[in-house]
Amino acid sequence: MGSDDRAAPMNGRETGRRGFLTFAAATLTALAVPVLVPAVPALAAPLAGGVRRLALHNINTNEQFSGVYWADGAYRPDALKRLDVLLRDHRAKQVGRYDPRLFDVLARLRQTLDSDEPFRVICGYRSRRTNAMARRRSRGVAKESYHTRGMAIDVMLPDVELKAIATAARGMEAGGVGYYPRSGFVHIDTGPVRTW
Repeated sequence: MGSDDRAAPMNGRETGRRGFLTFAAATLTALAVPVLVPAVPALAAPLAGGVRRLALHNINTNEQFSGVYWADGAYRPDALKRLDVLLRDHRAKQVGRYDPRLFDVLARLRQTLDSDEPFRVICGYRSRRTNAMARRRSRGVAKESYHTRGMAIDVMLPDVELKAIATAARGMEAGGVGYYPRSGFVHIDTGPVRTW
């Protein structure tokens, strides 16, 4: 149990202020530290135009990102920071650091599928607490989920069939791919290559 769990109850105004300050501190921490991660070897070649673009719409917060996150041979720190915030755990108000290789996978996947739509993000980063809560609700949630490491995302594209997304992602062999037709998303991560 964290220290917040043992704190005395607060009124709504104090809770809101404390939650905002916690979120602001987490966001500033994530924005302050640059991330240097090599590209996924299979995706090291530049995508169309020598830049890598991504378009995401977080359905939980209604926030969006559309733009270049890699150019001139390097990831753009400002874009990575914006993506970290977009993919934050909105329940716990925590920002995680994402593995930028996941963005390479998504960019290549969107290009392969010839989609004009942004990926709809069903789930991005999960704090350990949120992951534990999800595990209590569903047996399909891993205890050591790649979501808690900033290495996984659950997505769909409105203009592409879910099965086509899963098939294309599996063909890339860039990490784990889970197909969840009943839940309406495909899980993609940068862990070991595996499918389910």
